[in-house]
Amino acid sequence: MKPFAKVVSLIVVLALFFGFAISPVQAQTKGDQCQTFFVNVSHGINGTRLGLSKDLPVIAYVYKDGELLAKLPLVFKQTFQAELPVGEYTIEVFSEELGVFIDSMKVGPVEIPGCVKVNLLARLGEKGEPTIRVLVRELAFKGAGR
Repeated sequence: MKPFAKVVSLIVVLALFFGFAISPVQAQTKGDQCQTFFVNVSHGINGTRLGLSKDLPVIAYVYKDGELLAKLPLVFKQTFQAELPVGEYTIEVFSEELGVFIDSMKVGPVEIPGCVKVNLLARLGEKGEPTIRVLVRELAFKGAGR
């Protein structure tokens, strides 16, 4: 895999990881089951470590249940946070500098339940390759009538 692809993956994972650790979140519920989850994406890869621009611009393509939901442009140190409905998600990362999708940074398809926070953190691995670390944490939820 090319270094750029690895970097992009790492960025996405870092963004999610840092967003999750910053503050506790309470999920809204519908009855006894949460209908949404929180996602945090963090681009933590300095492109100069891969011989590319420091910003290392990428576009994260987010698919829900097989349909394109969003295109998220991200650069080094940028994060993205959202509350999304439960479902099956896939994330693919496109390098604007290289003009290709980075296979090593693909996440999913995976079913994401409610009442969780998903952190995607893009960073360089031990050997300098871009990686995405995915962390999932259950959230406290507001009970009905509170």
